[in-house]
Amino acid sequence: MCGIAGLVGTDVERKFPISSLKHRGPDAEGEWISADGRVWLGHRRLSVLDLSVSGNQPMVCLNGRYVVVFNGEIYNFIELREELKKSGYVFTSDTDTELIPAAYDCWGADCLTRFNGMWAFALWDVSRQELFLARDRFGKKPLYYSASKHGLAFASEVQAIHRWLGNKAELDDEVLRSICSGEFAWHGTGRSYLRNVATLPAGHWLMRRHGKCTIQRWYSLENVAVTTPKALGAQADQLLALIKDSCRIRMRSDVPLATCLSGGLDSGTIAAIIHSPDIASGARIPPDHHQAFCIGFPGTMLDEADAAARLANQVGAEFHLQAIDAPDPGKLLDSIAACDGPMHSMAFYPIWRLYGFIRSCGVKVTLDGQGPDEMMGGYLYNAEFAFRDALWSGHLLRLRDLYSTYGNLGESEFLSSRRFTRAALFGEVKRPIGRLRSKARSMLVGKSEHEALELGFSHPIPKHLSAFRAGLYAAFSQNTLPTILQQYDRCSMAHGVECRMPFLDHRLVEYVFSLPETSLVGAGYTKRVLREAVRGIVPDRTRLNRHKVGFNSPIVEWFSGPLRELIIDTMRSSAFREAPYFDGVRLCRAFDSWLRAPSWHRAWAFWPPVHYVLWQRSLATCGT
Repeated sequence: MCGIAGLVGTDVERKFPISSLKHRGPDAEGEWISADGRVWLGHRRLSVLDLSVSGNQPMVCLNGRYVVVFNGEIYNFIELREELKKSGYVFTSDTDTELIPAAYDCWGADCLTRFNGMWAFALWDVSRQELFLARDRFGKKPLYYSASKHGLAFASEVQAIHRWLGNKAELDDEVLRSICSGEFAWHGTGRSYLRNVATLPAGHWLMRRHGKCTIQRWYSLENVAVTTPKALGAQADQLLALIKDSCRIRMRSDVPLATCLSGGLDSGTIAAIIHSPDIASGARIPPDHHQAFCIGFPGTMLDEADAAARLANQVGAEFHLQAIDAPDPGKLLDSIAACDGPMHSMAFYPIWRLYGFIRSCGVKVTLDGQGPDEMMGGYLYNAEFAFRDALWSGHLLRLRDLYSTYGNLGESEFLSSRRFTRAALFGEVKRPIGRLRSKARSMLVGKSEHEALELGFSHPIPKHLSAFRAGLYAAFSQNTLPTILQQYDRCSMAHGVECRMPFLDHRLVEYVFSLPETSLVGAGYTKRVLREAVRGIVPDRTRLNRHKVGFNSPIVEWFSGPLRELIIDTMRSSAFREAPYFDGVRLCRAFDSWLRAPSWHRAWAFWPPVHYVLWQRSLATCGT
C-alpha cells in the first residue's frame, strides 16, 4: 500500500514532488529514470509485506526488462507465485510486488483476471518501450493520469498532478458544481476535479505505446454469472465460506492488523470471523490481530460506541474507542488537505480521525466492512426500486414484504423509514405504469434519466436489469460505493494505514450479485442471506437488528455549536459569496434561518460549498 507517480515522454526533468505522497508511504522513497531520460517512476512505500529493502520500489525485475511501481495488495500472491515458479520464474523478495511483472510476462494483460486484491500499478516494459497501467476490478485503489501529445503523467492522487501541472491545471466546472450541490455520482464517471486529469476507471487498463494511449475495460461485473444453490440455507453456507476465505487471505501481513467496528452487522461479521480460532492460522497471518477500533460521538444519536464495545467483548477483541469531537479550524484544514479534493459531506472527518488514532496505536492494516449495503439492498432508497418491480409484476405479497422490511429500518430525527417508505410506495403507485421501467434507471436523487446518463458513467447500467438490480448496480459501480472507497482510501492513507475490505473480494461480489432478490431482501430483513450466513457467529442482538444508522458527522450539533462561527465567517467571505458553483448569498441567508431552529432538514446542504472554499484555502497554503 503506497503512493505511486510517473512520467513518460513528457518533461521528465521536472519530476513530481514525490514527497507530497509521503503520507501514503512513510517508510521508504525511491525513483527510477530510464537510460534515455524519457521515463521516470516514483514511489513512496508503506511496508506491509517483506519489510526489508528487498521490497522497496521502483522494483526492477526479470533481468532489467520490467520496472514496476505498485499501490495495493495481491492477496493470493502466495498461490500465484508457486504457480509461476513451476514455469521457471525466480523470486528474490518475499513481496507481492515482484509477482506483478512475472505474471504479466507469463500471461500478459490476462494476469489481471488471476489477481485477487486491490491495486493500481504501473509497469514499464524496457524492451518494448511500453507503459501498462492497471486498476483493480472495483476501483479500491486510485489512479489518475493526464495525457497529452507530449506524454503521460500519472499518480495516486489528483493533487500530486495538480502541483506538477501548476498554472496549466484547469478546474472542471461541472464536477465542482456537482460536488458543491451535495452530489457524488461523478466518482463513477472517470473524471476528477481537474479538467485535464482523468481517473483510470475501475476494471480498466491503459497501455501507452509509440506515443499513443489505449484504454480497455478488462472486467465487467454484469458479464459474470455464478451458479448458486436454490435454498437460502445452502446459499448462506456458501456465502460464509467465501467470507471466511476472503478474510483469511486479507489477513496476510508482516505487520499488526486490526478491524474497524461500528457495532452493526457488516463490521461485526468481519470482527467475529477474524477473531475466531479457525480463521487465525495460515501463512503470513500476524499473531497479534485481536484489536477493534471504533468511532464514538458522545451524546448524539449517531453514537454506536456501546453496541461496538459489547460486540467486541462478545467476539474476544481488544476494544479501542476514539471519541470524536468537533474539529478546531487548524485540524479541520489538515483533514481537508488530506482529502485530495473537495468532499460532498462531512463524513470524511471522523474517518480521518479514526485512522490517525489507529496508526498512533501501532497498527498499519485494518479489515473493514464496506460493501454489503450496496450489494444487498441495505439502503432505504432501495425501497423505491423494489416497489417498482413488485408493482410492475403484480406481486402483491412481495410488495407487502418489502413495505414491512424497509418501513422498519428505524426512526430518527434525521430520517423516518416509515414516512419514507410510505411516500415511496404512494409515489410509485401514482406513477403512470408506462413510465415505471423508463424511470427505474434514474439513480440520482433529483436527476432525470437523461441528466444522469449525461455524466458519462464508466460502468453504464445494463439495460436488461430490473429496477431493483439497476439500483444495486448503480450504488456499487456508479455512486455510493465509489464515493465510500475514495473517502476511506484518502483518510486511511493520510495516516499510512492500509484499509482492506473482505466483502469486496470479487468472488464474493459475483456470488451475491447472482443470488435471487428474495435472498437479498425479504422476510422483513435487508441483507437477508448475510444474516443467515452468520447465524451462531454474530450475536443475534447484532445479527437481527434492523435499525440502520447512517454514517455521518453529527452536523446539527456541530454546525449550531462549535463550528458555527467558522461556517458563518466562511460564508461571509468574498470567496464564498462570489463562488461560481453555488449561490453563496442565498446559502448564507439560509444558514442564518436554519440556526434559529437547527434540524437535520437541509443541514447537509451547507457543508459542501463551505468545504470547497476551505479546500481552496488549503491549496493556497500548500502552494498548488
